[in-house]
This record gives sequence, C-alpha cells and structure tokens, in this order.
Amino acid sequence: MKYFIGILLFSIFLILSFIYIKISSPVVSVKKTEININNSELKTINQIKITKPDFVYNFPVRILYMKIGFNPFKYEIIYKVTLKNTDNYALFNIKTILDNYNVNYSVYNAKKSEIYIFFKNLSQANTVLNLFKEYNFNIKITKIKKRI
Repeated sequence: MKYFIGILLFSIFLILSFIYIKISSPVVSVKKTEININNSELKTINQIKITKPDFVYNFPVRILYMKIGFNPFKYEIIYKVTLKNTDNYALFNIKTILDNYNVNYSVYNAKKSEIYIFFKNLSQANTVLNLFKEYNFNIKITKIKKRI
C-alpha cells in the first residue's frame, strides 16, 4: 500500500512539474516588417495640427460633489434661567410652572440650578417670564440665540 501511494504521489508530482514548465515558458513569435519612409511624408512640428479627441477621459477617481446652501440660517431662541440662590422650593415651583404650560426645558446643573427653556412661540415666552416676575423668583434670565 505504501508503494502504491508513493508511485501515485510521484506521478502527480511529474504531471504538475510538466504543466508548470509548459506554462512558464510561453511561445514567442517575432515578425519582421519593413517600414518605408519617404522624406515627403515627414512633417515638422509646425505642420502637425493637434485635434481634440472625440472621447472624454475619466480619471479613475470617485468624483464627489458638494452643495453649499447659502440660505439664511434659522435661529431658535433659548432662554437660560439661573437661580441666584440654590433654593430647591423655587426650583420646584419653576418646574411646575413650565410643566403646566407644556414648555420643554432641561435642568443642566443641579448645583447652580441652571435651566434651559425652549419656547414654542413668543407669546408663550412672555406669559411664562411674566409669571416668574410675579412670583419674585430670585433668578437671572439670559437669552441665547442658537443656529439650527
């Protein structure tokens, strides 16, 4: 059995080596051609007219287009309410007022009690800010204009 496997492997090796030799040495044929050039057919550089090719060459690169819109930017007005004294009762009342008027807000810093308020329109902003003044909250209101 060992002899049979050895002969089989040897024959496979011989077949593969013949195939490799056949592939690695390609057949090359050379043809001789004669070129007859007359002096009348030769042109100088000034006589040659350069024409534009009929095809457009595309470089092998992806071309990306970028559109920059110079439209006027939209702005959103955000009010930043800062409590001057860290009064938890005043903070609770301000949150309750904002919840009653369905105003979106975000409490940023619990130590300084900074609240960012997003109003839907100007009348809603006026009513809520007037309520803050009526209740005499010790707050500081700053208007922030954010670009969308």
